[in-house]
Amino acid sequence: MVEFNNKKKSIQKYLIILFLALALSVVVFIVIKYNVEGEKNIPFNITKLMVVSSAGTEELELNNNLYQANIIQKNDIYLAVEKNENYKKQDAIKKITLNNFNIIETGNTGKIKIYRTALEENKYNYSEQYEINDNIEFNGDLNTNLKMEKMTISNQGGLLEFSITLNDLGKITYEENENITSDGTLLKKLNLSTEDIKKIVEFDMIIELSSGKTFKTTIKLELPAEDIAEYGVCTYEKTDLNKLVFKRI
Repeated sequence: MVEFNNKKKSIQKYLIILFLALALSVVVFIVIKYNVEGEKNIPFNITKLMVVSSAGTEELELNNNLYQANIIQKNDIYLAVEKNENYKKQDAIKKITLNNFNIIETGNTGKIKIYRTALEENKYNYSEQYEINDNIEFNGDLNTNLKMEKMTISNQGGLLEFSITLNDLGKITYEENENITSDGTLLKKLNLSTEDIKKIVEFDMIIELSSGKTFKTTIKLELPAEDIAEYGVCTYEKTDLNKLVFKRI
């Protein structure tokens, strides 16, 4: 009888261990699955991400009828956020933040800078006044307005814009009346190819909602878009947005 009770206790012990092991396996599987796939049905989605790449001159000075100008390579980024039609609950955007910009070097030429939309009529003004260190915030409001001191996005979604430039590429000299094409072909005047200036940029996008929920994803871009040294202006649209992983934070 004692031996039978001992065997019964042993079986119960193994069953408990087996149950705990299975439960732990399920938890680990769920955690891994969440880390890989993230949230499946969030209130707002990124529906479009486009990069327009080119280059231009930054005038320095005029001496003896000769201009000397810096060349900057420009990447204007457009990011559309829209309400998820499959999300049935009411919610609104409180704030969207872009931060943790990480530059993965490929070519060794140039220095990355990030700019917000200018306050005045010009779309971008590549001056220190509009340079962003590592944090771009768009506050939720009734309408999207990027030409304010505090930029806003409609609380039901809108189009965000910012620009990433590659500076300190070099200088060119040209005559006062010389016609200079201000696009990516300027790189050739510096004996640079598109491959020489390629960068990979990663950044986080955080969506804070009025419900108190907050979601974060990481976006990776290869800059510039296509071969601007050959074609001047190139456009790239990221088509794998469904692969972006949003997680609750």
